[in-house]
Amino acid sequence: MDARVTIGTTCSLGIGPAHGGRTENEDNFLVALRGRLRLRNSRGETVEQDIEGGGVLVAVADGMGGHDQGEVASSQAVATLARLWQHGRPGDPERALADWLPRAHAELRQVVSPSGPVNMGTTLSALWIVHDRAGWVHVGDSRLYRMRGGQLWRLSRDQTHAEFAQRDRREPGPNASYPAQSFIFGSRGLGHDAELRIDPGVDTGTLNLAVGDRLLLCSDGISGFVDDDRIASVLARARDPQEAADDLVDLAMESGSDDNVTAVVVHVRSLPVVRLDPDEDDEHAPTPTLPTDDDTIVPWDD
Repeated sequence: MDARVTIGTTCSLGIGPAHGGRTENEDNFLVALRGRLRLRNSRGETVEQDIEGGGVLVAVADGMGGHDQGEVASSQAVATLARLWQHGRPGDPERALADWLPRAHAELRQVVSPSGPVNMGTTLSALWIVHDRAGWVHVGDSRLYRMRGGQLWRLSRDQTHAEFAQRDRREPGPNASYPAQSFIFGSRGLGHDAELRIDPGVDTGTLNLAVGDRLLLCSDGISGFVDDDRIASVLARARDPQEAADDLVDLAMESGSDDNVTAVVVHVRSLPVVRLDPDEDDEHAPTPTLPTDDDTIVPWDD
């Protein structure tokens, strides 16, 4: 049994071309849990499928490379991740995501490379809840946050040229604030265009969940225009995760975001009962309450 959660999702074009924004939505998302899966397909349509998988897997992908290219990249990223979820519940979700990422990256590059130089790419921030823990992995400059007890922590680090330079103790050089790599395209600007750099414990992690935790995955259409204090305020006051996701998207657009905007918000409602002593008499062991249909809501808005 896994943690019982409520999830809200908003994936929006943003202000649109009439107001100086994007003409297409290159963002995508994945919500997969208890026999249901939601994402935007390759035609940009939000779809729901009845498919069995393991645990609760959520993700945000922000495509880049222009229309068709960025949209295809983000769509392929979440579709490939959905197939991983269908393999079942892993014992160590962080390790499963970290092992999957470079393999999927290499396979997708191989598929698109015969058509010419690989120009498409996407960020990818994914969180996999199994039992009472969550493993995560991150590529690019979308973000992953956790709020607990009214305090907000940013778990992911933006993978910019400056970030990698700091890790390697070297000068960042020009374009220090620019993203250094993306899923499918790869490249850290160091001559390894086909490779991804994922540092364990920095670009991956594991969370021990607590009841009341609020988790946020968002594209930089939000985090680039709404600071952490205002993100915390929205997460704290929202009555449910869908309200939080909607409010964050609205706030980003009100704050000048001309990008696509996506938020996936997860509220942890309860945790599974875990017996500390496996030899304890079953007769006196507490019985977990199984989730019902209304334990998890996953609304969305295109």
